[in-house]
Amino acid sequence: MAKRRLIERYILRTILPYGVAALLLLTAILFVQQTGRYFETIFHGVMPAEFVYGLALALLPTVLIFTIPMAVLCGTIIGLGRMSSDSELVAMRAAGVSTWRTLWPALLVGLLATGAAGYLNLREAPRAQQQLRAVALRSALYKLDSPVEPRTFTNDFPGYVIYVRDGDKAHGQWGRVFIQKQNADHSTNMITARAGRIDSSSEKSELVLQDAMQTTVPAPAARDQSYVVERLETLRITFPTGRSTLLAKLQKPDANPDEMGFSDLRQFVAGSTGIEHREASLIFHKRLAFALAPLVFSLFGSALTLRMRRGSRGFGVLLSLLILIAYYLMTLGGEQAARAGSIPAIVGAWLSTAVILLVGVLILVSRERQFRFRFRPRQPAVDTKSRSQTTRPARLRVRRRLSIANFPTLLDIGIVRTMTLSFIFGFIALVLIFDVFTTFELWRFISANRAGVRVVAEYLFYLLPLVSVELFPGSVLVAALMTYALIAKRKEAVAWWSSGQSVYRLMVPGFAFALVMAAGSWFIQERIMPQSNVRQDALRARIRGNIAQLSAGADRRWLVSADGARIYSYDFDDRRQVLLKPSIYEFDDQQIELKRVINGEEGKWLAGDKFEIAKAQWINLDQPTVAREAADQLQITGVDAPAAFKPTVDRPSQLDTVGLRSYLAALKVRGADTASLAVALQHKYAAPFTVLVMALIGMPLAIEFGRKSTVIALCSAVVVSLAFWLISGGFQQLGEHALLPPPAAVWTPIVMFACGGLYFISRVRT
Repeated sequence: MAKRRLIERYILRTILPYGVAALLLLTAILFVQQTGRYFETIFHGVMPAEFVYGLALALLPTVLIFTIPMAVLCGTIIGLGRMSSDSELVAMRAAGVSTWRTLWPALLVGLLATGAAGYLNLREAPRAQQQLRAVALRSALYKLDSPVEPRTFTNDFPGYVIYVRDGDKAHGQWGRVFIQKQNADHSTNMITARAGRIDSSSEKSELVLQDAMQTTVPAPAARDQSYVVERLETLRITFPTGRSTLLAKLQKPDANPDEMGFSDLRQFVAGSTGIEHREASLIFHKRLAFALAPLVFSLFGSALTLRMRRGSRGFGVLLSLLILIAYYLMTLGGEQAARAGSIPAIVGAWLSTAVILLVGVLILVSRERQFRFRFRPRQPAVDTKSRSQTTRPARLRVRRRLSIANFPTLLDIGIVRTMTLSFIFGFIALVLIFDVFTTFELWRFISANRAGVRVVAEYLFYLLPLVSVELFPGSVLVAALMTYALIAKRKEAVAWWSSGQSVYRLMVPGFAFALVMAAGSWFIQERIMPQSNVRQDALRARIRGNIAQLSAGADRRWLVSADGARIYSYDFDDRRQVLLKPSIYEFDDQQIELKRVINGEEGKWLAGDKFEIAKAQWINLDQPTVAREAADQLQITGVDAPAAFKPTVDRPSQLDTVGLRSYLAALKVRGADTASLAVALQHKYAAPFTVLVMALIGMPLAIEFGRKSTVIALCSAVVVSLAFWLISGGFQQLGEHALLPPPAAVWTPIVMFACGGLYFISRVRT
């Protein structure tokens, strides 16, 4: 019985490694990218580690739903394509092995993957959506418990600007508080207090201030221009936070088809009508279609490969990519047509799966036995006699060339050329997969908010620099694996070493290629990515229907002076380097109570440290009688340099290293918490070195394991690189929570894995 199943087991052993390798690689890349994007979108500031881990676990099923069908298709086409290129399928047909006997091992792999995909789609995907919503609500509740970061301006409450100099965020204790409130009648309240705390209830948060002073400034057009100054032992300010609403959503969520299990969703479809019925029915059938997709892909991939005459691994990857893009484009088109009511929901959900299944069956039963894909010209016949005469001198010439300790040689150029082609191929494939995944993720918002094709295309275009920086390490890893595994597999490494060259010399061209790619990654990160990220964040918010965050310079700015004695509110004219309509709040020596408030039309810097305010008006609050004074020009000293007033963006990904370093230095002078920004700055410095680490890991593993199997080399390197990303994320969390210095949090994993790569290189047998 075992001998009768020998061919089937061999086919399984051929398909499974490629499928597992594709699953690990695609899941690792998409998972790391998606978690990074969600962390920056949902978590503004440092959050507890449990929130971070909860979000990561909630995203994993969503990524696996997308990557499992892709892995099955890649494993089937690449595995059977390799057998076809080695003429093993021809030999099996000549031996009388039937098509069904060759086909059913691939279908078995698809059936097992369908079971896993069905469980994820019908059980884990709804739970993941519930967990994702719960993490977002819990993070919002966490912010409500202490909504203000010490030494950070907060305008989360409408009409209020709050600044706290000292405080303990964990316990909600504040010290030296400044609050500016804009009232409906355009009057302004300025409040200072020695201490304060937050008292939260189910519906509101109450700020309790102690030893407070409240100054009411009338509106400029008001008839009564008198000022009111009150000194209060205790002042209570109530903020409506909607805490009870968040708690209700957390405990009793709304009926959302995306979060319903299979049975609940089926009942909801049966009992709903109209648009709700169409949307729920579309989600229901889409889950079933995605659950069946691995089996359909295994049938289609095996049928297509069995009809191909020859197919290499590279051609299998390319063919898999084209099929996946066509499948998901048909899925998006069918979903759009179903939401518009042009076709029934069941047709829109099953359209792409049915088309792939139908084409696969037609290919399988077609009379044409084979499809020919010829990419290489036929090699002319070689005269064996002349070849034997020229072999020896050629070998001598090669040995002489290899013995020269220079770079680059012809063999070096060949390795670099192969790595370049592998890198381009892998990078384009990963970018296309990422774009399809991103479009598929946003498609519901695209349909609901009627975002046009131009907006989506523009978003994907501006997203490309960020994707490039994130995918460069993975693409270099793939290029190193493909190149050096083939060198080891074809015994080219043995010929290299027999000529007297060491393993270190063999890896010089690969490391040189990685250096060039690291330099390219740095250039994109510094010169292109900051501006493109500002644009793509705004476009993404537009697609999702959110209000885009105001870009630098579009909102009124707030700034604390370096010595803490002044707070500035202003608009900044970057071209003229002046402040527009500045308001300056001057404090006493203890930086608790206001001494003077200055308003003007324009402020500009003069020679020295002088600052001139045009059409200035001010009130002195440290005098027995509060009165307004005015002057055409008012000069003050001790104002910070213009660079401190320039608007900045609120995300490190929208700044280059120089801008982020300057922003970080300015915040440090003012005593703000800069742990997360310091980690982000070190991460920017370390990003190019990640490319080098991937090359150091990939090359020795490819040479060592590539002699046995290219797939083993790929799987081992993917596991090591995934461990690198996970450990790097853990160290980064320690740095953001100030448990490790930022340089140690970022550079420790890089140094560890670089040393591991060097160790692997030293252990390679030569």
